[in-house]
Amino acid sequence: MKTLKILSIIFLAIMATGCKKYLDLKPQSDISDVTYWQSANDFRLAANWFYDRSLEDPHFSGTYMNDNNSDIAFGMEISTISSGKYVAPEQDANWDNSYSAIRNANKLIEQGTTSVLKNDVKPFLGEGYFFRAYNYFRLLDLFGGVPIIDKVLQPSDPLVFSGRASREDVAAFIMADLNNAIANLPVKTSAEKGRICKEAAQAFKARVCLFEGTWRKFHAAGDGNALLDQAIAESNNVINSNAYSLNKLRSDSSYRLMFIDNYSMDNPETIVSKKYRTNINVAGWAYSVSWGNLNPTKAAADMYLSKDGLPIDKSPLFKGYDSVRTEFRNRDPRMAQSLILPAIKIVRPQYDKYRPQWPGVDNNRNVNSGYMLYKFISQMPTPGDGGGAFDWNVIRYAEVLAIYAEATYERNGSISDADLDKSINLLRDRVNMPHLTNALVNGNGLNMQTEIRRERTVELAFEGFRWGDLRRWKIAETILPKSMLSVKVTGSEWSKQILTLDGSTYNSYFYNTPANQLENGFKVLQPGSQRAFDVNKNYLLPIPTKQISLNPDKLKQNPGW
Repeated sequence: MKTLKILSIIFLAIMATGCKKYLDLKPQSDISDVTYWQSANDFRLAANWFYDRSLEDPHFSGTYMNDNNSDIAFGMEISTISSGKYVAPEQDANWDNSYSAIRNANKLIEQGTTSVLKNDVKPFLGEGYFFRAYNYFRLLDLFGGVPIIDKVLQPSDPLVFSGRASREDVAAFIMADLNNAIANLPVKTSAEKGRICKEAAQAFKARVCLFEGTWRKFHAAGDGNALLDQAIAESNNVINSNAYSLNKLRSDSSYRLMFIDNYSMDNPETIVSKKYRTNINVAGWAYSVSWGNLNPTKAAADMYLSKDGLPIDKSPLFKGYDSVRTEFRNRDPRMAQSLILPAIKIVRPQYDKYRPQWPGVDNNRNVNSGYMLYKFISQMPTPGDGGGAFDWNVIRYAEVLAIYAEATYERNGSISDADLDKSINLLRDRVNMPHLTNALVNGNGLNMQTEIRRERTVELAFEGFRWGDLRRWKIAETILPKSMLSVKVTGSEWSKQILTLDGSTYNSYFYNTPANQLENGFKVLQPGSQRAFDVNKNYLLPIPTKQISLNPDKLKQNPGW
């Protein structure tokens, strides 16, 4: 486990804010626990570190890569996880970075609980509990049970070589931290935009409770009902707080534009966000996505309902795959706001303006799935790498609504129309889609659980949730071994040459695709024969081998690795 010296972190925070107290009056070498924690502002500066270095973002933590490990997205290279070729690494940034953040949270909590400043530092103590829980949940999600370290350790401390706590104990520890966070954090106010508040901790607790409650339910790992009850209660607390609402500021385009507008602090839907800065470079991530690092698949495209609220295999409004235009016609508007439609104009400073004749076809031909991601991609040029300058939503209100619906259904085995109206149907109202009702489900041979999961997948598509969802629902073993498909080639425009803006032609990525690379006429990105999921192994990632070698007696590897 890596250790970060909190004093150096605090010093960097002081440098960043130009704190005269220390820069002018104290030599740098004199900054210590004794001299530092003297005011509420000192605690604020220490807490600021977590917003920059601990919150996940798509560029540094690779949040979107989780979707590349699933069925709805495909990267420029085949995922070693989905192909069954992933090997236990010597080091893993998820492990190292999480424990570094946990150590810093432990320092903040220790100082906050003993400080004579008491109420003045309560908000920052609450932030310490929140971020410790946040990082332990990342570990729980990926690795299962892990060592619980709840105090700052010195290299000589025997607890440095702690064994793994059980999954249940880690979950309980996270719950306790979030309860402490909720008790110490203030409610959301306009004066502290961007800081973690009580409602943010409740929303995150709802996320954790849904994840772990459904994990226990579907993995037969104990009774998940108590956790599902808490997921319902905490999501309901956020709903009833009226602190957040869905973003409808841009009318029919609100869904798409809220991901590329750099105003998350004023976005009524944002609960927690990673604020855009050039050195964070979320913009660079958007640019890499536009070049094919995250390509939607046929499975993703098929998720979007027809305008009558029915799946495409049941709706008379679906016009088939033979034309790209007909595939997108009469569909949930979020499809056109997430995947590029024909004739969408994209501008980048590195190369000429282009207007694809159909999705995924540009002058550089970098997209290999046929579908091209539109979500997060700005149509306007920006300096530098050509990405979009936007904040990254870590938690948004739409997720809370999806949590409420799913937790209610999984806890009770049913959900009322009233509960659907206060959750999922608000998401549908934003894009003018028909409501999900029990009558619609029963009258059309649908499955309520499937439709609730569909709504979650569509609303949160490409935000990094899908791989975790497949694992907690314990359907990864069924979904991931299937062939990964892209666009219809046989009999469609994709089998033809492409006319460019200057009137010349070139072969599309799919022109003359060999028959052995097609499945029912669809381009095969990765055949099922090359995709593998070991049910006894792949629901968790391996613990980094370096950690095992440092503590072989107590730190045991996950099964199968």
